[in-house]
Amino acid sequence: MTTQQKNFIGMIGNAAVRYYRDYGILPSLTIAQAIVESNWGKSGLSRDCHNYFGMKWSNGCGCEYKEYRTKEQKKDGSYITITAKFRKYRSVEEGIKGYYQFLCYKRYKNLVGVTDYEKACDLIRQDGWATALKYSESLKEKIRLYGLMEYDLRVLGVEKESVEAFSPGTYVVTVSAIKVREGAGINYPQKAFKDMTISAQFQNRECPKNGKAVYIKGVVFTAKEIIKNSDDEYWAKTPSGYVALMFGGEEYAKKRG
Repeated sequence: MTTQQKNFIGMIGNAAVRYYRDYGILPSLTIAQAIVESNWGKSGLSRDCHNYFGMKWSNGCGCEYKEYRTKEQKKDGSYITITAKFRKYRSVEEGIKGYYQFLCYKRYKNLVGVTDYEKACDLIRQDGWATALKYSESLKEKIRLYGLMEYDLRVLGVEKESVEAFSPGTYVVTVSAIKVREGAGINYPQKAFKDMTISAQFQNRECPKNGKAVYIKGVVFTAKEIIKNSDDEYWAKTPSGYVALMFGGEEYAKKRG
């Protein structure tokens, strides 16, 4: 998986988890559809219109539209090319929320509360989302290939026990040093030492003199929020930035008390 693909999955997946409580749509289905429909966010429709799901425009849908040439597959397997109006959104957030509002149509109500991703993929094809005959199989393939079920576990409560191992609170660094980054992942740049809190600068004054922010061994810090990227990768949001609690299965810090 490329960095771009990982970031795209994270962008759609985190939003899908956030909206699950309101709409009850399985996150893995949402992510897989975004991948297939937008070609990882590289399609003209996704770049120009923030429409990551190939949603067509209709009167009263509450947004503008843009016309594109698109292929439709007929029941006999042949294709025809048509010109259609597609929804145009003003931002990433608006485009993702528009997807959930689109699923409020009556014909998609059977997706609400479904916890089996294979069933969800079959239903959305049957409900008429796409004309491609192998659409549901393509979605399932993406879910299995990229482990998108991980996002389902976040909303279904299956991972409660493992999440409790890393919960908000006070931690102590157990390795020689942990880099403080601008986001929860190794693809985010390391912050500057001068951008850490005054307290953190004082505690880590013996860090390597390269001007970069780190928490050194034995330093105590507060995890305000826990971010889980995978079963063996956890990050903490601290007052100075983001640090790894576990990466590649190796623990970098332990909770106190």
